[in-house]
Amino acid sequence: MQPNPATPRLFIDRCAWSRRLGDALKQANIPFVAHHDKFAPACPDTEWLAVAGREGWIVLTRDQAIRRKANELQAFRDAKLIVFALASGNATAEDTAKLVIQLYPRILSKAAATTPPAMFSVTLAGGINPVR
Repeated sequence: MQPNPATPRLFIDRCAWSRRLGDALKQANIPFVAHHDKFAPACPDTEWLAVAGREGWIVLTRDQAIRRKANELQAFRDAKLIVFALASGNATAEDTAKLVIQLYPRILSKAAATTPPAMFSVTLAGGINPVR
């Protein structure tokens, strides 16, 4: 089955990326863009945040600091992004892949029901909570 072209793509930030996650997303036919496919490794977050907003991508990251760094927070707001930040930095690549596949329908549902900009924290236990 092919992914629906109207379904927003997940943008996987470099800090959330693993080959295991990419393989799991491909196997589940979940449309995604990996950071390394579009940007140099040292690309400033403000640059890819702007592109992600223009493209309408849903961002998946481990970078909790986006909301604490003034320039990145402003870029997130200006881009009108919906971001899902993985809260567990010690999750394995396998844990992360399973979690994202399991939560994908809820991620799409939350994104569709939310007016951007919006950020959610995703816990290893499967919680998706708005970040204020």
